[in-house]
Amino acid sequence: MRTTLKVASGIVAVAFLLTGCSGGETAPAAPGAAPGDDVELLGGEEAAAALDELYQEALDAGETTVTIYGPGETDKQSLYDDLFSARFPEISVKGVYLLGPDYAAKLEAEFASGQHVADLVQAGDTSIAPGLGQDYYEAFQPVTAGEVDQESYSDENGTVWAASGTAFGYMYNTNEMSADEAPSGWEDLLDPALAGRITTDDVTRNGAGFGTLSHLLWDGAADADFIEGLAAQDIVFQASSPAAGNAVATGEYALQSWYPMPFFMRDKAAGAPVEYVFPTEGGVHISPHYLGLINGAPNPAAAKLLMTWLFTPEAQQAMAEIGYYPLVPGQEGVPGYPSIDDLELLKPFSLTDLSTINAQNLEIVQGAFN
Repeated sequence: MRTTLKVASGIVAVAFLLTGCSGGETAPAAPGAAPGDDVELLGGEEAAAALDELYQEALDAGETTVTIYGPGETDKQSLYDDLFSARFPEISVKGVYLLGPDYAAKLEAEFASGQHVADLVQAGDTSIAPGLGQDYYEAFQPVTAGEVDQESYSDENGTVWAASGTAFGYMYNTNEMSADEAPSGWEDLLDPALAGRITTDDVTRNGAGFGTLSHLLWDGAADADFIEGLAAQDIVFQASSPAAGNAVATGEYALQSWYPMPFFMRDKAAGAPVEYVFPTEGGVHISPHYLGLINGAPNPAAAKLLMTWLFTPEAQQAMAEIGYYPLVPGQEGVPGYPSIDDLELLKPFSLTDLSTINAQNLEIVQGAFN
């Protein structure tokens, strides 16, 4: 039986054990030579040795940077600066915030010109899937991703792999709605008492809202009647998911109905009067952020090093602290929430069939809301 969790979440500080570095002209201490505790943080002896090899390969090739594109890169920059580059001090990471049409246009331009800037991408299914058919990515499975469920968090050829994902739930303004009034499961969004009190990004185009509805329809947790019921709730569309979150944080509306967990954690930490409902009743919607190694990347060894590190226990827990769900089995979840192992997830999308699935579901959603 599916259950519902209502948890107030905040950002929890955590201390990370970092590898020391040697001084002078010699290279920094390699991960494989780290103390036992550090080896465990890196996923064991085999993982530490693989990271060591990739680090040395990158240094030998003169690769000192990694550029990574995606929608969560602003959030994750602190991980790269404080953890990755502390462990691998000769290499820095530049995360570039890109999503939707801007993300697609940037990659298209780089492949058209042959002048690549990006080494890696880390993005959701609708951004990643088109590139699979255009040979944008070089197949690479990190040794640290060996336990990741390929059906759920990779493509059928094992070209791209997801280390983390964004969970979606309800953010509500505590001045406008009590905890008892807040919806618990997806069906609760049809409560007549919520009519006119919900705001979100535009669900009739690709984005957080449509992604959630498409996932619910694909899983069978929702049907066309549910979508029609939502359309009758007078949901007010904003320009983007962050804009809808701001409208709730300021009290203009009471509820954002499918808000990314990391965004809520930032709003809460900034002092907004908001709380969060994680709707496990009806299935949990987590959108994987797939990592793809760019074909023709200017810094391929350094990119492989970063990609491999992102699946380590050290990186998995660091991502959890800022609200991104670790997807490697056995890892703890976002603080205050269950592990991925203990959640009943909505059926994963097939990246191969995603375009067809979304086209069918978009027709249903647009038919109801337009």
